[in-house]
Amino acid sequence: MGHLIGKAYCIEHVVEVAKSIVLAIHKAPQITGKTKIEAEIIWGDDLVPIIEVLEPVAKAARYVQWDYETIKRCYEKGESPVIINIGGKVSRSNLNWNCGACGFDTCKEFNAYAKENTGGGQLGGPSCNWKIMDYAIACDWACAAAWQYNVDNRIMGSVGFALTVLNYLPDSDVKLGLALGPPRDMVYYSREEMHKDMTYEMDKADMVRCVPEMFTAFTGGGNPQYKTKNDWWAPPEYLNVGYSDAAMEMMQKVLFEEIPEIVVKHSDAIAARYQK
Repeated sequence: MGHLIGKAYCIEHVVEVAKSIVLAIHKAPQITGKTKIEAEIIWGDDLVPIIEVLEPVAKAARYVQWDYETIKRCYEKGESPVIINIGGKVSRSNLNWNCGACGFDTCKEFNAYAKENTGGGQLGGPSCNWKIMDYAIACDWACAAAWQYNVDNRIMGSVGFALTVLNYLPDSDVKLGLALGPPRDMVYYSREEMHKDMTYEMDKADMVRCVPEMFTAFTGGGNPQYKTKNDWWAPPEYLNVGYSDAAMEMMQKVLFEEIPEIVVKHSDAIAARYQK
């Protein structure tokens, strides 16, 4: 005998679904058969370091703000998303295929370069092309498994960046975060958490800035017109390319001042997870 009601048990079940998704990640087929894939499940209060890293980045990258606001507000409402950290070891090649896809003639040359040159950003690099494809397949299988369980989900480079700077799964050199739940429809696509704070004009401005290719007129004339208003032809506006001091200053401040402080704050607790 028993009785379940409400959403609390649904959120708990998302964690159980996440375990099955991790199984799918490790079952995913590989081209090489030699790519190391790892995964871990994070939810509840353990999301706080990730949320804190996303906050300053959100000021410099609009799409990160969408992810930050959604995860943060769900967490604050007691509807904690569950995040699967999917990691891969892709910065070295033990294949000896010498295919040249990485830009080097041999795997040995690639490994020598990769050892001395580590990339930044969301996906790090440099990467063996075959191994990054293995990693992508694992991520695809994770998303497909979530869909089969009817769990709302979105794989996020923004969360992957936070996981990387915080040094989750330290043996992996590429990471993406698959956000699962809460039990509602289109949580990470309709962005319900942001609707109350955004007017139509704000939402429209977001779309113009984030997907400008959807607002251009015919570009073949070499001076593309930009449709930012209903009567976009009176007078016409044109798309220009230029350097932004303000944007670069903001990004530099976020990357080299704000994020390091957050990383130091949480580094010991996160490192302790992986001590044997």
